[in-house]
This record gives sequence, C-alpha cells and structure tokens, in this order.
Amino acid sequence: MDRKRLLFVDDDAMVLQGLRRSLRKMRDEWDVYYAESGAAALAQLASRPVDVVISDMRMPGMDGVALLSAVKERFPQIIRIILSGQLDRDMTLKSVTVAHQLLAKPCDVGVLRKILHKTLALNQVLADDAIRRVVARIDTLPSMPASCLAIMAELQSEEASIQQVAGLIAGDLGMAAKILQMVNSAFFGLYRRVNDVKDAVMLLGLDAIKALVLSINVFSAFNPRQMPFLDVGLLWEHSLATGGYAKQIVTYRRMGREQATAAFLAGMLHDIGKLVLAVNFSDVYRRFLGTAPAAPDQRLAREREAIGTSHAEIGAYLMGLWGLEPTILSAIAFHHRPLESQTASFGPLTAVHVANGFDHGLRASSTDGGEFLETAYLTALQLADQVPAWRQACAAMEAAVP
Repeated sequence: MDRKRLLFVDDDAMVLQGLRRSLRKMRDEWDVYYAESGAAALAQLASRPVDVVISDMRMPGMDGVALLSAVKERFPQIIRIILSGQLDRDMTLKSVTVAHQLLAKPCDVGVLRKILHKTLALNQVLADDAIRRVVARIDTLPSMPASCLAIMAELQSEEASIQQVAGLIAGDLGMAAKILQMVNSAFFGLYRRVNDVKDAVMLLGLDAIKALVLSINVFSAFNPRQMPFLDVGLLWEHSLATGGYAKQIVTYRRMGREQATAAFLAGMLHDIGKLVLAVNFSDVYRRFLGTAPAAPDQRLAREREAIGTSHAEIGAYLMGLWGLEPTILSAIAFHHRPLESQTASFGPLTAVHVANGFDHGLRASSTDGGEFLETAYLTALQLADQVPAWRQACAAMEAAVP
C-alpha cells in the first residue's frame, strides 16, 4: 500500500511542533510535512506532491481560504481540510467552497487520526487510475454546504445534545420541513405522525438524524437548473426508497441500529455520482441518458465508455472526501457490481444492492426486480434464498404508510 503524504499548514510554530510530537507514531504509515505559511506550502507542493493539505483558517498574508483556493486550482486532486478555532459565519461560507472538510480547533489528535484514516480510505476503495483521471477533469466537486456544518459539528461531538441538534435543524426551515417529510414516510416505520423536529430527533436518534441531514445537504449542494435533462425529483425519490429498503433489510436481519443507519445513508447517497457527472459532463451525460440501454450491466458499461468511469465510483469518491466510513463508500462504489468488492459477508453493500434492485424493479414495472441483482454475489454469500423474504419485508413496510 502506498504511503500517504500529508501537509499541515499553520503560522503558529508551537502548533506545528505539537503536531510533530502527536503524529510521530504514524511515521510508519504517513509521510507528514509542515509549512508555516501559505506561500511556503505552495512552494512545497510545487516540488513535492501530497494527498491531503490541512490548513489553519486564520494566517497572516495568505489565509487558509486563499491557500486552499490556490491548491484547488493548481492541484485539484489534493484533499483539502480547514482546521480552525475561529469559524465565524462569513469565514465558514467562504471556506466551504474550497475545503472538503472543516474541523474545529483544537482538534484531538485521536479524532484527527480517525478522520484522516477515513478520508484516505477512499483511495483504497477507489484505486482505479481511470477514476482519478475523471476526477481531475471535474470542475464542480462540491464541499459540504454551509447549512450542514453546525449541525454535523454538534452531531460529531461526544456531548451531542438532542435539544441543541433539534434547535439547529429547526433554525433552517427548509431542512426542518424536509426532515419531517422524510420521517413521516413509510421508511422509518413510525406509527404516528411527527410534526415537531425535537420529537423526530428523539424518536429516531442522533445517528439516523445525522444520516438525514447529510443526505438532504448532499442533494442541496447541486443546482437542478444546471442539469435540466436529469429528473432530480425522481432521483431523490429513488434514493429515499433505496435507503429505506436497505435499512429495512438490515433490520430484518437484526444486524443492529448502527448497521441499519449505515445502510440507510449509503442507500440515500448511492446515486449521488449522477449529479456530479450531470453537472460536470453535461453534454456527454445528456447524450448518454438519451441512448442508454435498459439492461443494468449494459447501461453501466455504456456510462463507463462515455465518461471513463461510472456514477457509482464518482459518488463514492465525493463521499470519501466528505469523510464517510469505508463501509459506506464501498456500498456506494459497488452497488451495481458488488462481486467486484470481494466482500465476504452481509453488510450495507448487500442491503443497498438488493434495495436498489427492488426499487428499480418497481419503477420498471417488472415482476420483482430480480434482473437488477447480481445472483453470483448473493449466491457466494449464501443469501440468494433470503431475497424473497427481504422483498416481503420491504413490501410490508410500504403498506404501513400512516
């Protein structure tokens, strides 16, 4: 496995010295470099490529936003992270256009290591050079929307408060309305209507709310007017159904709440790459949609011929930049061809693959969606005989709409 290279940028020499001490244990895994200014960082990058740049926000001369703007323009393949203890609203709005992630400062080294491991894991899931070539041609690979930052920061806190999270969501009327709409769908199995955001947070729990917030904001990061040829509303409905079915399949197998939430999130985001491709390769993707065959395997192959990769891999790449777990990235990347993942057991990938097939089958008015499933994969996991029971469980869930 290739060693990953990180560049930390901070004008405070004491901060950099502390990072050197804290990250010494990772020297067998990472090559870590340091720069005390934006100009020094750019000089290093000109002669020595890195995988990730982690920059302080407020620095004299060239601040973190200016630095990462330059990095984005000159080295678009580099993952960009802002690390700051002074995130006011104006700076936040500026930073989300250039940073893939924002981390609060001071940031516990253990938390930082975990986030970097997750972020860098996308290179293990998506090692294909073809994907990287396509990503290098992408102009619009959005950062996490500003409206999502405060909520995600609270959710990631060890002392996350239901009251605080509910208040932050309620403060964004559009997000609150979307949360309540989703919570009251059949996919959460609630037996009474929920009209209050705080009730929704209490009933679903913080993990599920995190999945909803992130899903809503991922879709909101794209402007439908930039891709009039793609029915974003229909894509949202399919994503919600796939997430709901995936969650139901995991619940049916009694795999636990954490796995169910991961499956729901992966299902909600499994087709997000279609938005990326529609915005960045609009002419090519419009033609592809107009001539794409109905058969799943042929459609995926044609997409790869037209673009150089598929929406599945591109979606996983973007979500990797946003720091999602490797299991979720794998579920997104391989949801059409799970056998390529070499996954040896049931998990979110299995649930999303089957859920995606179920919903495509319903939308295509086919008998059961079985033609969308990779039989060899399910057989290898000794799960093929379970599919009818999962289909019945999903149908029962839909029938329970309040």
